[in-house]
Amino acid sequence: MVNIKILNYRLRFLEDIVFKEEPEIAFLKAIFNRLKNILCVNKRDECRLCSYRERCLYNYMSAGDFECIEIMPIAVDKPLFSERTFNKDDILELNFIFLGDAATHTDFLNYTLKEFETKGLFREGYRFLIENAAKDDVDLLEGDKNIKGIEILTPIDRIENIFRAEREKADRLNRLYNITDRSISEIDESYDFDAIKFDIKNPLHMGSNRIMRKGYVGKVEFKTPVPNNILLQILDIIGMGKFYGIGGGQIKLCMN
Repeated sequence: MVNIKILNYRLRFLEDIVFKEEPEIAFLKAIFNRLKNILCVNKRDECRLCSYRERCLYNYMSAGDFECIEIMPIAVDKPLFSERTFNKDDILELNFIFLGDAATHTDFLNYTLKEFETKGLFREGYRFLIENAAKDDVDLLEGDKNIKGIEILTPIDRIENIFRAEREKADRLNRLYNITDRSISEIDESYDFDAIKFDIKNPLHMGSNRIMRKGYVGKVEFKTPVPNNILLQILDIIGMGKFYGIGGGQIKLCMN
């Protein structure tokens, strides 16, 4: 059993718009700001100080107002470089990944995005139309082909002990959100990582958190090809590294 769902939206803008940051991140922030206004019962305190945090759905969905970004139950998919300028009738594809039990709350995201469609986005009230919305169930099937390498398309936060950390991350997310009842395998094979370092100077402000995005893109080459196991398939969906929730660590598996 695997419990991961992906919400896919196709948006068509009804007027010209220039985003101040990546549109995927802008939508993610706008959606969660609205959810906080709807769900939070104690807006004066930070999530980690709030006495309601253990029972708060916003705290759960936002991983403590993004303070614990390394355990986000919801992730947004985005490329390394996003187009920020859109003209009337241009299309934006938005994909949100819900991990395990978090998938029971997809209606909140649907409701919020439809509210923006009706009232407009941001203070400017930018208008768009949801041309298509779909919910896909993810299934993991171990293939008979081995993996010789991994292309890391958006930054990952480490170059050493990558797969030890990823196994620990997957186990932690599984304990928190019940992603799968299948055993998450280890990857012990040594590898080379031909990496390019990214250091984005401007911090990303998400909720109460100030995120400094530093990381690496490039290609991992295994010394000996490894089986296409459950861990690699989960990483192929949610991304590698601790910034997966904001589109970090998107990968492409290279078959043998």
